[in-house]
Parts: sequence; C-alpha cells; structure tokens
Amino acid sequence: MYDTTKIVEDLTLDKILEKTTEFDIYSHYIGDKFIIGKVIKSPLRDKDNHPSFGIFKCSRTGDLLFKDQATGVSGNCVKFVQLLFNIGYKKALEKINKEVTTKSEFGLNLKKEFKGKRKMISIKRKNWTETDDTYWSKYHIDRETLKKYNIVPIDKYWVDDKVGHLYYTKEQPMYAFRIFNAYKIYRPNSTNREDKWRSNCLKSDIQGWEQLPESGDLLVITKSLKDVMVLSLFNVPAIAPQSEVSTLPKEVILEAKKRFKRLVVLFDNDEAGIKGANDLKNKYDVEITFISKHYLDLYGIKDVSDFIETFGIEQTEKLLKEIL
Repeated sequence: MYDTTKIVEDLTLDKILEKTTEFDIYSHYIGDKFIIGKVIKSPLRDKDNHPSFGIFKCSRTGDLLFKDQATGVSGNCVKFVQLLFNIGYKKALEKINKEVTTKSEFGLNLKKEFKGKRKMISIKRKNWTETDDTYWSKYHIDRETLKKYNIVPIDKYWVDDKVGHLYYTKEQPMYAFRIFNAYKIYRPNSTNREDKWRSNCLKSDIQGWEQLPESGDLLVITKSLKDVMVLSLFNVPAIAPQSEVSTLPKEVILEAKKRFKRLVVLFDNDEAGIKGANDLKNKYDVEITFISKHYLDLYGIKDVSDFIETFGIEQTEKLLKEIL
C-alpha cells in the first residue's frame, strides 16, 4: 500500500496543490453543497439561520478564498481547515495532505503532470424519481449500488463558476459520478456525445478503485463505471480507466498486482477495445478476454451492461463464468 501520509517534511500549500486542487480541499470538508460564488450556511458555525458563507475566486491571484460575511473572517483553504478544526497552520497542512491528497493512493506523483489543468465542477443534487429507477433497473442496478459508487441524479452543474447549459428533464435525466474528488456528468439519453459527458477527471482517477476489497483472486479491468457496477452484482471486483484508450498509470497496475492474484482486461470486442486490451497486455503482462463477437454482430452487444440489459441476470452470470 502506498504510504503518502509520511510526506510532511517542509510541507507547503504549493506542494499540496501539486497533488490536488483548492476546490478538492473545500469539497472534501464541505461536500458538494457549495457553489463557487454562491452563499451557503456557514460550516464554521453551529447556527447560521441566514446563509452567509461563500467561496469565491480572487480576481487578482485566481486563488479560491472563503469569506464568512457574518463574522468577517476570510482566507484561503488552509485557514478554512484551521478554523474548522481549531488547529494551527502546520497541523492543517498535514491534515489536508493526509486526508485529501492521499485519497487517491496511487495518484500522488501523477497530479504534477496535470497541475492547473483540472477544471472545477460542482453540482446541485435532486431527489431520486421513478425516471431514475427505470433507467438503472435496465442494468439491474439499484439505489444502494449507485450510492456505493457515489452516483446521484442532479438538476444542474457548474464548470468553474459558469452554469452548464444542460439540465435534468424526464426525457434527459442527468447524473453525477463522483470519483475521488472529481466528477463525471452523464446524460445517458443524449444522442450528441458532446452533451452526453462532462468531466474533470484525470487519468489517475480510476473508476471503482475506492470500492475495491483489500485483496482477492480476480480483478477485472473494464471500460466504464457502469460495467464495474454490473460486475459487482456478481461479486467480481472491477476498475475502469477513463476510457479504453486511456493508459492506466503504472502505479495502479503495481498496486493491483499486489492485492489480486489475476488481472483480466474485459473491453469491447471492437477495434478500439481490442487495441486497448492488447496495449495493456503487452505493457503490463495481464490477461485479456472478450464477449464473443457473435453478440456484437447479432444484437449490437459490446459490454456486460448491454448483455445484462438484453439477457438478464442468469445468462450474464453464465457468460462471466465462461469468459473469466
């Protein structure tokens, strides 16, 4: 297990921000209740009958700062953690380093490569409805499974401080997948790929990693979080990169091989999926398998999500035993 909790010597905010973002820090301690530039009830006080706490982007420096308008207290994310837990500056840095930057255990060094490139996404949740149950039940995925994998329906979302132009409707439901401290926004019924996904995930944000058991006989590397959830119905641990063409970081594979006896790649049986699977096989010496192309040719089935939607639980269980 990667131990990043000991890296506190000469710790500074700049070093922490090489591994995460100010938005991620606020989000970790406040949750997704806040929207940049909007006031909410202050997390720094027990009672705040009139919302007076806000986080805003400094026009001069670009830093994300907070201000409690009722008390006049303001500052950066480290000061926020100081006040929230009544601790000193150094303790606040150590706490952030331990609890936020190490949430993605293998991502410590990968964050540097993407410094400054992660946009900030915030969301407004909505209540679950029959529309949501109808969509996810096609894949035999219930609300408990969605909760486990941090998926919620949302009314709308913001990228940085700008509201997205897409909204939840009965015809076009919309969901937020929370992966570590990042989001993927998913509109499953959209025929326009550009409107189907919004994301601030990096290649180090491996889908399903947070839900893995400590160890096991088998770990499947599949292509999507939806497939990860379907495999979980059969007690098959799985993870997914951001796409079939996204390279898995070496740290992920090394950690996975320590914890699981077999690693098997299950991508689509098409040109992109076959190439992606063989790239992983050649690079990391892992096994690969596919759903028979027969199902693609006859039924248009590419993945286990399509398969369970078409053939149901029993046939999917039989298939997985055959190909895994």
